[in-house]
Amino acid sequence: MQITVNDRILEIADNATLQDALNAKEIAPQGIATALNGRVIPAQARAATILHEGDKIVIIKAFYGG
Repeated sequence: MQITVNDRILEIADNATLQDALNAKEIAPQGIATALNGRVIPAQARAATILHEGDKIVIIKAFYGG
């Protein structure tokens, strides 16, 4: 199935989870925030959040500086 991760299409297996998508993109789970279709998904819920065709994921990486 196809989903979108930060405006880029990703082909992923049916019944994949949000954590599976992060793994496929080789994104480390530390220091990021995730949203699925505009709804924030806490880190502890990523492995249980099943994705569906056309879902849109936004990943925001925290950084420090000023």
